[in-house]
Amino acid sequence: MTTDPIGIWVGAILTLLVFSYLLGDTPLFRLAQAIFVGVTIGYAATAAVYLVLLPMLFDQLLVNPVLIIPLILGLLLLTKLRASWPSVGNISIAFLFGVGGALALGGALGGTLLPQLAATIVPLDSLENIMLVLGTIGALLSFRFMRPQQPRVATRALELIGRGWGYVGRWFVLVAFGALFAGTAVSRVSILVNRVYFLLHDWIQVVR
Repeated sequence: MTTDPIGIWVGAILTLLVFSYLLGDTPLFRLAQAIFVGVTIGYAATAAVYLVLLPMLFDQLLVNPVLIIPLILGLLLLTKLRASWPSVGNISIAFLFGVGGALALGGALGGTLLPQLAATIVPLDSLENIMLVLGTIGALLSFRFMRPQQPRVATRALELIGRGWGYVGRWFVLVAFGALFAGTAVSRVSILVNRVYFLLHDWIQVVR
């Protein structure tokens, strides 16, 4: 925690402005929102310029001329600011959507689905491992919405097993969502306790 009196006063005022939301959507809360959004945008823009554009693009243009392509795509985005040239910037927008979709899909497969499947390859020698395997497979089966048109007897039996297992898997998904929600709620309460402690401890000492 900072010991600078000015920083403590600024933090206390902003905290009280945010707490004014308890009285409703007041202008004081909107002022705090605007300050936080402005600081965030300013920090992001500064970080983008000094940590990305300057060291990774402009300083490397002479070494790697291929970087002229992202530079041109970035400049084309500026044409979206002019009402008569928005279609020119669609080239960069399409590139961003394509690359962003590919990265999101690859990240979901390589960072979530495949590691989760690999984590289920465990010996079934304990109740914890059995619950892990059953829950993972059940969660995947819970997203099955297709049925065969004319199932045979054996296929019908497998279909019933899959539907039942998927129903159980939905409860695993609900428990997982509940745990995530509980973790989020606890983190929010922790932030609230931290700010109240800041007001009643650090700020009160400065006021005195």
